[in-house]
Amino acid sequence: MLTCQVIITGCRAPVREVDDTRTIYINYTDWAESVALSYLSAHLLEDGLEYDVIMKLTSVDTAFMEVASGDADVFVDTWVPYTHLSFMEMYQGYFEDLGPNYRNARTGLAVPEYMPAETIGDLKEIYRNAIVGIDPTAGIMLNTQRAIDIYELENELLSLSDAEMSERVENALRRRENIVFTGWEPHWLFFRYDLKYLDDPLGVFPDDEQIHTIARSRFREEHPRATRFFERMVLTENQINELLYEVEISRDPMEGVRVWADKNQFMVNQWVRGLRPEREKVM
Repeated sequence: MLTCQVIITGCRAPVREVDDTRTIYINYTDWAESVALSYLSAHLLEDGLEYDVIMKLTSVDTAFMEVASGDADVFVDTWVPYTHLSFMEMYQGYFEDLGPNYRNARTGLAVPEYMPAETIGDLKEIYRNAIVGIDPTAGIMLNTQRAIDIYELENELLSLSDAEMSERVENALRRRENIVFTGWEPHWLFFRYDLKYLDDPLGVFPDDEQIHTIARSRFREEHPRATRFFERMVLTENQINELLYEVEISRDPMEGVRVWADKNQFMVNQWVRGLRPEREKVM
């Protein structure tokens, strides 16, 4: 049975025991793909590999800091090589890159398909309201502020949670109003609605990123089974969009993850195959 414990930012980091080889600490943010990928990892680590998993909801800067310091084991939502470059450089040598879990990630300023804007520069003429954003420490927020400066926009940049941003986008779409927000894929908004990215001729936002799993130093050595699992867990565009949608429409993330895992049982079995701990023979 899943025993994930969610610890909200501001609480003390989990205290590690001397022999902690059966427990994995996962940090995650409130971003849609971070929640979905983290809960999926927790479910399969517990159900398929018989680990205990403790999860902590936090900000992206704290997620990196605690993996680097060893207070957390894993963060599955690292955008490389651009969006999280500053964190990757800051903590270089203090974490291990376990490889991609999604290869077709993208960020940028997004708008409804019906909005008469095609480039970021067009906003100077047709959009005066705030650009709706997320966590102020997120890489996409730093790039959005750069875009405001480089394109000489006068728009305010709002810092909200992913859920608050998504709610504002949905409300605008229902009223067929114009709205600009910090968009990224994978995200369930792009799975459900007709949205588009604004062209970025000055190249502020990268469009060829991957999402990687990083782990604290010596994680490969101390958790070889979990390492192999994370190396295997790579989702396609359709798979991750379906996962995000199941999580969004479910009462809680774990319920959506279980529904998705049941629908994708063959692939899930490939990820966990041969990774259960061996049982001692009883004579």
